Amino acid sequence: MKRSKILALVLAVLLVMGTFAACGNGDQPASSQSPASTASKPADASEPASDGSSTASEPTADNTDNTGDAPKMGGEFNVNAGMEPTSLNSITTTYSIEFSIYRHLMENLYVLDDEDLPQPGAAETVDISDDSTVFTFHLRDDGKWTNGDPVTANDFSFAWQQVLNPDNAADYAYFLYFIKNAEAFYKGECSWEDVGVKVIDDSTLEVTLDHAIPYAKFLFAFGTLSPINEKFYNEVGADAYCTEAEYFCTNGAFKLTEWKHDSLIVTEKNPDFHGADEVYLDKINWKIITEAQAGLTEFFAGGLDMVGLSTGELIKQAETQGFETAQYADGSAFYIYFNHNNEYLKNQNLRKALALGFDKEMMVNSVYQNGNQPMTSFTCPAVLGSDGKTSFAERLNAWTGGELTPKNGDVEAAKGYLETALSELGCTVEDLSSLSVDCGDSSVAQAEAAFYQEQWRTNLGIDVQINPMTTKQGSENRKNGNYIMSLTGWGPDYNDPMTFLDLWVSTSGNNQTFYASEAYDKLIADASVETDFEKRQEMFYEVEKLIVEDLPVAPSYWRFPTYAVGKNVGGGVHRSTFQDIDLVHAYMK
Repeated sequence: MKRSKILALVLAVLLVMGTFAACGNGDQPASSQSPASTASKPADASEPASDGSSTASEPTADNTDNTGDAPKMGGEFNVNAGMEPTSLNSITTTYSIEFSIYRHLMENLYVLDDEDLPQPGAAETVDISDDSTVFTFHLRDDGKWTNGDPVTANDFSFAWQQVLNPDNAADYAYFLYFIKNAEAFYKGECSWEDVGVKVIDDSTLEVTLDHAIPYAKFLFAFGTLSPINEKFYNEVGADAYCTEAEYFCTNGAFKLTEWKHDSLIVTEKNPDFHGADEVYLDKINWKIITEAQAGLTEFFAGGLDMVGLSTGELIKQAETQGFETAQYADGSAFYIYFNHNNEYLKNQNLRKALALGFDKEMMVNSVYQNGNQPMTSFTCPAVLGSDGKTSFAERLNAWTGGELTPKNGDVEAAKGYLETALSELGCTVEDLSSLSVDCGDSSVAQAEAAFYQEQWRTNLGIDVQINPMTTKQGSENRKNGNYIMSLTGWGPDYNDPMTFLDLWVSTSGNNQTFYASEAYDKLIADASVETDFEKRQEMFYEVEKLIVEDLPVAPSYWRFPTYAVGKNVGGGVHRSTFQDIDLVHAYMK
């Protein structure tokens, strides 16, 4: 899939968002999450990068050569990963930057093209049954692992079995539940032979879905469904797999050759990749620089060929130095995680007070001063509605007659909810001084946390403590329930509202708020099998209302990242809602 040679700077986004998710986000409110998503991956907040979708209303940012010159072979590209990966194992990977790196290392059955549409990748052809429930993948005969082994159907079957093995604690295990009996296998209710994954022969894999879903191809393209070389996996051991450079065996355009933890990840061109003639770079160096200002300084010094500009001040610095900046909708939503097991936050009225007690628009304008937009619902504007053309968020606003959650907050309403909460909890506002919020350790992440802290102190009289920490530590705290509030986020994995809305299902591996609602679970379950797209969309409207009412999280902002590319880059840099960073076809001048 050769990159289009059109210089495209991002246009203004309709309606109008670290690194994190799945995928999740980590540093500013980042992920999962996600892990992700991110289901979607956690969006990483330390570096303004993420996943997103390309639509007519929200174009991708695809920096390509506008000189008409043919791409040149060779050269190295230096880019900031923004955070030390929490994992680069497809079984446990959750953050958007992790999936971005993984995209260069692994090739799935489907891959996304320049328009974010799934196309056959490791599969040469795909047969789909008339009812869209059976996918028969015929693998390429030139697919090869970096250890020389051929890529086989078993590599996918084995990988997916590991994801669905509860002992591996994969946050994205539920992402495979679209496959027949996958959930039952995860719960120990059936054997692997009963799951709809059948290896017909080395080059043929048959996958039977639980039911037809419109975004199945996107799921097959998602990083969690990457293959694993079973022989290599067993040789190095499950605990070591993908933890150091020597423990990687990949089938994609690049291979991982060096990993200096907390410093640098080096990926080199894989000469055995079937599409190597359209991979121009010799090497991509993923530097780990957590501070945005430090990243820009490195960019100015020539040490980075692309840099995220997370604040208006950074954008101004780059433009003053003569660099063009580009912006795109990465689709990530950032919010405040509430621990529903906390003695105070289990109270719905207190959550409402905190959610309405700060001005989202003021936060964006004072902390970021860029294209980020305050959230007025949960699903980001980049995701399309049932007609496949119009933003779901726009359709939701029309259905509700306005914003579900006010972009400027509502201090008077928040005070009323706080008064009710104190009465129900039998405590005073001074008792709430035990509340705290985890955030990333970058200056911008801490500035955001400080904004909430001051708003809650000024508007509600609640003194909340701030706990800065690395993205990895914040992720572990959420997984372990060792937090009170936490700033994180989520990026979409596919172009359907479900990529956001199934996050808060009680059994979701990415729901670390401990929120559980039978009504919520039922709406998502019903929407999963509803074939009438308009009825399905109305179910999603009801889910959005429940999020605002129950508040598993307090919505804050949608991210619209800005970045700059170095003047020695020829083109082929692709950034969009669903492919945060794609340098597979990038080239230097």
